[in-house]
Amino acid sequence: MVYSCSPNMSKRVAVVALGGNAIEDPSGGGKPDAARIMFTAQIVGFLLGEGYSVVVTHGNGPQVGELQAALLKVGSPLASRLDLLVAMTQGEIGQLLAESIRSVTRAECVVVLTSVVVSKDDPAFSKPTKPIGRYLDEVESAALVRQGLSVRELRVDGHRVYRQVVPSPSPIDVVELQSIRVLLEQGSVVIACGGGGIPVIRVNGGFTGVNAVIDKDLASGLLAEKLGATLFIILTSVDAVMMDYGRPSQRPIPRLSVSQAERLLSEGVLEEGSMAPKVLACAKYTRATKNDSLITSPERLRDALKGFAGTRIVEA
Repeated sequence: MVYSCSPNMSKRVAVVALGGNAIEDPSGGGKPDAARIMFTAQIVGFLLGEGYSVVVTHGNGPQVGELQAALLKVGSPLASRLDLLVAMTQGEIGQLLAESIRSVTRAECVVVLTSVVVSKDDPAFSKPTKPIGRYLDEVESAALVRQGLSVRELRVDGHRVYRQVVPSPSPIDVVELQSIRVLLEQGSVVIACGGGGIPVIRVNGGFTGVNAVIDKDLASGLLAEKLGATLFIILTSVDAVMMDYGRPSQRPIPRLSVSQAERLLSEGVLEEGSMAPKVLACAKYTRATKNDSLITSPERLRDALKGFAGTRIVEA
């Protein structure tokens, strides 16, 4: 089936943020999975058929970790350049997604290497807390420390291991925003803000990369807001936001107002580093645009758009 994607920015715009399960086989160590990627391409095709122009964003955590580990083994100084590792994996994952999207939809699909601006004064830079990559042994940990990176010691099954921790500053702007707009106007599906975007700060009228990782969902929500997207969708491993997640009393939350979402976040009942940033990203987008946002799984998206699944965040 060929999906219509004609040049027309009067179309509704959907920004779709893909979680790891949309591109990776969970049993395969985080490696991209062709069947999952093809299913994701079919989702894009469905949204095109529903009359949306589509922007796809994605995570890159396992891929950054694998690339960094390979560079550490050969002693490459690039191992300490998180901005460049994000750029490399944007290209890797973007190409895999674009190939499948073109094959399924016959639409033009463009991968935009995207830089996202953060503040050099963001307090996250003085307190690296976001873990990235795999567990490290003592030798690998020491190699990172020698390159000026931060490592946290952990105990796993009684063994001492290490993991890199990095700053995760808040996104404040998207450098290639106008280019993404033009591509949408021309009828392209756009893949952008991979891995939260390449983190950059403003310096002397330009930009320079920094060692940080931006939360993918927050960057995606910011992009959706700045594009004036009609709908912001986060696809993840669960069908909806759950109250009492992981307990016998677990139950889905079908609908949240922005104020209700903000209250859940302030009460700390959502999992940090997992569901909390997703709900935060949706609440920020919906408060700014007054448009709905949606959290669900790839498998239940069609039902969620009809109100039969997922969690919809609404203005009030």
